[in-house]
Amino acid sequence: EKSCFQRSVYLKSSVEMYQSRVPHHETGPFRSRRTFLPDKEYGIALDNLVKGVSDMLLISPDGGKVFLGKRLVHPQPDWWFVGGRIFPGETAVESCRRLLKRELNLDIEADRFGTVCAQSLVWGMRQQEPKDHGTTDSQVVLSLQLREEEVSKVVLDPQEYSQSEWKSPHDIINGNFHPALKFAVSSLLTNQKLDELKSKVKEGGTDGDVAKLAREFVAMTEKSVVNDGVSDYKLVSEDLAYETTINVKL
Repeated sequence: EKSCFQRSVYLKSSVEMYQSRVPHHETGPFRSRRTFLPDKEYGIALDNLVKGVSDMLLISPDGGKVFLGKRLVHPQPDWWFVGGRIFPGETAVESCRRLLKRELNLDIEADRFGTVCAQSLVWGMRQQEPKDHGTTDSQVVLSLQLREEEVSKVVLDPQEYSQSEWKSPHDIINGNFHPALKFAVSSLLTNQKLDELKSKVKEGGTDGDVAKLAREFVAMTEKSVVNDGVSDYKLVSEDLAYETTINVKL
């Protein structure tokens, strides 16, 4: 059996896999000089740069479901997050606030967002010409639990999405979904368990209650829903006559 010291180090290493926020470090004065790029120039930029994207897991008011949209366009013409590109100088939260205001007319306070995970994404195709040059993203995933009066405003662009659904985390983790989506939802559940553990400690819970939550949290950090190698999920879009596999590197 592990000593108290070994147990504390083991738990500490598990906790450090999860971030409570995404720090934003401004070193020196910065003023964005972002400008519109014509399609050709934007295509060249995509060939040479990794885009920063902020994507969201929108959570139902009761906390039981996650909102997904089924995309019609590259690079992921299937079920995916809601989100978009981060502009120069923005934090991930500022980016998500801008996107929600522009797309859904939702003005969300910054402190309502939670940090879920960060991932890198490499796509064989993209929407911009030449499409088969693909694109690469550095993704930050945030969570946001909606209020009842906000749910009706969540309507996606029909030019980009064929449908949308509220799905349970269990159905996503165990269903036929992109591994990046599964990893994010699993991270969301693990972060929620960590929040539950922190709350129990703050409220002065018994050692038994705290130990139980700690064991549950550690077990969740060890349970991988995404494995190294070729994923069981295959991206198939009949509308775009496109099919490909996903290779995961952990």
